[in-house]
Amino acid sequence: MAERYGTHENEAEIERERLAMLAAVRDPKTFAVFERIGVAKGMHVLEVGAGTGSVSGWLSQKVGDGGKVLSVDIDLQFHADMPDNVEVKKLDIENESIPKEKYDIIHARAVLQHLPSREVVIPKLIQGLKPGGWLVLEDGQFIGFGEQSLVEPYKTIHQIMAAGNQEKWRDPNFGLHILDRFRSNGLTELDVIGDIWAMRPNEPSGEWWFLALERAMPRLVEAGLMTPDDQQNVLKQVREPSFVMISPVSITTIGRKSIT
Repeated sequence: MAERYGTHENEAEIERERLAMLAAVRDPKTFAVFERIGVAKGMHVLEVGAGTGSVSGWLSQKVGDGGKVLSVDIDLQFHADMPDNVEVKKLDIENESIPKEKYDIIHARAVLQHLPSREVVIPKLIQGLKPGGWLVLEDGQFIGFGEQSLVEPYKTIHQIMAAGNQEKWRDPNFGLHILDRFRSNGLTELDVIGDIWAMRPNEPSGEWWFLALERAMPRLVEAGLMTPDDQQNVLKQVREPSFVMISPVSITTIGRKSIT
């Protein structure tokens, strides 16, 4: 836990709550995409970067007893208990293999932007699809997210967070490139769905981000990028009942593996 979530007090609990907020705000959009491509009884589905397992749990009902969901993450400490047709497995998608031509649907949400070897992972996921299988990748476009009008001291801290400077390998705008990768890897029936919403405090629409901010701020103080007073003032700003801001763009890219 310390390697991934650091040593700051309560950091893992903040992350647990943040993942729950992210699931609450994004799951309905994800489920609508699965319904669109035709998730059905008997299918085999791979959920990559499963987090709390909320998507895997929903999929388990859709594929039924004759289907199977493999729910994987590099860290399973936040993953909930699952029904019998869901296999929960610790797996490093960058460095470990997955079965070839096994899955009817493979899905990952807010995963690729964090992977240094993301360009290698996409072909690996495509190889895991059965002929005719669907790949659904959700990732972000943060361009413009950091430029919206905000009041100091949050404005400067938000720009640092939005740029992804805390992880040198992160690409917060990788959602813009996934369609090209699908096309160049031969996927068909390509489509893109973009989504943006109003972020508010103390509800899932905003807390998925504000909790990430809360988790990151001790490191920003240690790095000299903000003062302890700034830290308190920022938290006060973003949790004012009237506070509202614009979300980044969530981009869902859909592609299908050729049957031939």
